[in-house]
Amino acid sequence: MRPGRVAGKESILRSGMRVLAGLVFLAVACLACAAPGPPPPPGQGRSLLVRAEAVALAPDHPRRKNLGRLTYLGGLELSSPDPAFGGLSGLWVSPDGGRLWAISDQGWWLRAKLIHGPGGAPASISQARLGPLLDPGGNPLQGKRNKDAEGLAAQGGGFLVTFERDHRLWRYPAPLGLTGKPQPLSLPAWLKASPRNQGVEAMTVLADGRILLLAEDATGGAHTLGALGDGTHWQKVTYRLHTDFKPTALAALPGGGCLVLERAYSPALGARARLGFLPPEQIKPGAKLSPINLAALSPPLTTDNFEGLAVIPAPAGGWRVYLLSDDNYSPMQRTLLLAFHLHPEPWR
Repeated sequence: MRPGRVAGKESILRSGMRVLAGLVFLAVACLACAAPGPPPPPGQGRSLLVRAEAVALAPDHPRRKNLGRLTYLGGLELSSPDPAFGGLSGLWVSPDGGRLWAISDQGWWLRAKLIHGPGGAPASISQARLGPLLDPGGNPLQGKRNKDAEGLAAQGGGFLVTFERDHRLWRYPAPLGLTGKPQPLSLPAWLKASPRNQGVEAMTVLADGRILLLAEDATGGAHTLGALGDGTHWQKVTYRLHTDFKPTALAALPGGGCLVLERAYSPALGARARLGFLPPEQIKPGAKLSPINLAALSPPLTTDNFEGLAVIPAPAGGWRVYLLSDDNYSPMQRTLLLAFHLHPEPWR
């Protein structure tokens, strides 16, 4: 090959590297601009506008409704001009479907009215308010190590919240719930020892009142660790991991057992999610939990980093299942709220 061609190729390579460096810089700059703003005031928080745009389950096939053992009701992409909106990692929906609470991994709570359209599809969000989670002294949480709220579960009119990095479990009791001061509960030693960003993301209060906790990845192996208990006394369970999927949320069913949400991400395959069922007879001290798979989401279907899960009774029978994604405050991700119908006992 002639020297002139070599030099030409080197010039093209250098030019390409400069373009790539520029793109990397722009991506980093966008992420910096997407950082959440200052915390809203304590108490009742502040009002914020939440925009909602309908999304199809399959953008290339808008009429598609089936997803494994689920039926798609509809979904929304949520956004807000408020820079503090986003990072939503836990979800609760009232039994009538009219209200929702969510928590952010930046240490904030979100509450809103959830409006449904025909057939149970989420249509819009209104009356949204945002406020900071407080510490036991009544002060807003400070620093990422302390603010990383992940798991959310209703209990006795209030809420339980789990945190990563500084692994802990707090109860925000009634009547103030997430707007009030929490009471610290114990977390078993085997979960407190989880890697800093792989702690308890999945939590629910079972029909019999026991609390079930699952760490995202406590061992780095083929299973992760969990616990059954009452907030003071705990017994160990293990949970089998499926390839690169990790548990991020649990939601109890009134008849016993619970649903479990798992998520996975890789540059080659993108963001994926799985929904499974843990039968009540499987949930016992020392158990090796292994869910029955109900559905899986992967591109080109509408999906993202799903970390929130809620289940309520469906008016016509069965269950309405909600999935909520954490956008990580990234302009390259979305906050999605998807709703599905789950027929009674489809795992049988």
